[in-house]
Amino acid sequence: MNDDTPKLAADLWHLHEAEETVNAIRHGRVDAFVVEEPEGHRVYTLETADLPYSVLVETMQQGAAMLDGDGQIIYCNAGLAAMVGQSRESLIGVPLKVLTGDQLAFQKLLQEAVLRASAGELLLLHKDGTQIPANFEFRLLSRDKSTIGVLISDLTAQKQQADIVARLQQVQDEERRRLARELHDSVGQLLACIAMNIDRVKGESDNLSPEVADMVVQNRSMVNEITNQIRTISHLLHPPLLDEMGLPLALRWYVDGFKERSKIQATVEVPENFERLRPEIEIAIFRVVQECLVNVHRHSGSPSCSVILVRDSDGLQLQVKDRGHGIPKEKSLYLMGSGGVGLRGMRERIRQLGGTLEIDSSENGTTITIKLPIQSGKSASPDGGAASQEDVA
Repeated sequence: MNDDTPKLAADLWHLHEAEETVNAIRHGRVDAFVVEEPEGHRVYTLETADLPYSVLVETMQQGAAMLDGDGQIIYCNAGLAAMVGQSRESLIGVPLKVLTGDQLAFQKLLQEAVLRASAGELLLLHKDGTQIPANFEFRLLSRDKSTIGVLISDLTAQKQQADIVARLQQVQDEERRRLARELHDSVGQLLACIAMNIDRVKGESDNLSPEVADMVVQNRSMVNEITNQIRTISHLLHPPLLDEMGLPLALRWYVDGFKERSKIQATVEVPENFERLRPEIEIAIFRVVQECLVNVHRHSGSPSCSVILVRDSDGLQLQVKDRGHGIPKEKSLYLMGSGGVGLRGMRERIRQLGGTLEIDSSENGTTITIKLPIQSGKSASPDGGAASQEDVA
């Protein structure tokens, strides 16, 4: 037998063991971590070993660290070191809170992690002074509660995308308002002139043949129909009632029109003496109702729906409910995540105003709930537009 055979066999065994370890990490079958320390190797086991946990690995893009009971870093991966622009060695022993923009908020999340998993958004400080928006997730790692793991995700790209979406919505609103004005002032006036000319010809119907006189009457009827449709489209693009009379009347007008167009029994409930809100909140609520009702019409199969607006000392709550067949599970996961264009736009509108959007769906129907902090507005002249042309259908 070759003298190298035992060594080769040992190497193959270590290779197999390494592959098994990598597969365990990939598939979340890790319940402990071994960290090399000056006094030797130390094993950190999870508080609940049956829960898969594989976040503290070297190859992940997020920052990851292990903290002692005082919040000092006892381990960090290359991702965290890169995020803060420092070497891994220099971070060992450093309180992680000094690398955040809000040490009190960090300490609160750290204390909560001793009782349960906690998470929150904080600013991570780069060595050059740059502040990085990041999501911090804390979880207890050791049974004696002396070690806490933290996963840090850079939210810069997500925030930039949100800002782009918000700007696109603003531009879209401005353009819809301009189009609504153009339809009213230009197309509407031209149709009015055509109607007057037809009426003038109609007044001379005695000089026309019966067939031509009948065509004049038909033309006048068509002009009236076009005028009504142009007015409806213009008001859907930017409802004048929202500027002039406020959110409650604008919602009632829209829901009544939706009921007539869709044949769905829709109701709206708004408290009496509902005060004016800031323009951006009024237009946001109106747009959300539009998007929700369009989705009810297209997807729910519901014979009825309701719009309920409630205001109290805690803020504003909007609920749009239907009695349709609900959202399929596979689509629900997508909606809860990034969502479609319409839902993403709704979420971003509400998020920009400091609010939340929740979806609750079952085979008995779907409820979308919006919660917003509010302040009264003395007057409102929303700068935003309205539903797309497809909403008119």
